[in-house]
Amino acid sequence: MTANHILVVDDEPEIRSSVRDILEDEGFTVAVAENATEARQQRQDKTPDLVLLDIWMPGEDGVSLLKEWKEQDSLSFPVVMMSGHGTVETAVEATRLGAFDFIEKPLSLAKLLRVT
Repeated sequence: MTANHILVVDDEPEIRSSVRDILEDEGFTVAVAENATEARQQRQDKTPDLVLLDIWMPGEDGVSLLKEWKEQDSLSFPVVMMSGHGTVETAVEATRLGAFDFIEKPLSLAKLLRVT
């Protein structure tokens, strides 16, 4: 997959920061959001080529946001779900809803580059 502009959605500041740093070092432009509301705004400001979306976030979770984008027929970019507490059931549901892939935290350079 070739992605130039990547949106990272995660409620953990350390994850957002480290993922952004890794991806920017690899030449990508990166936007970050800490929740679903910010993700919607970032997406409206500039459509990403790829979204890295955390499953478990306070308030609205990543699966709900993915489902919303699919129901609105506005899933025009691949979404890779991320979780440190993922289950097979969650990964299957995310895939059914249109997720391109699922990666587990802690994230590594190899995992990130595999999905970009």
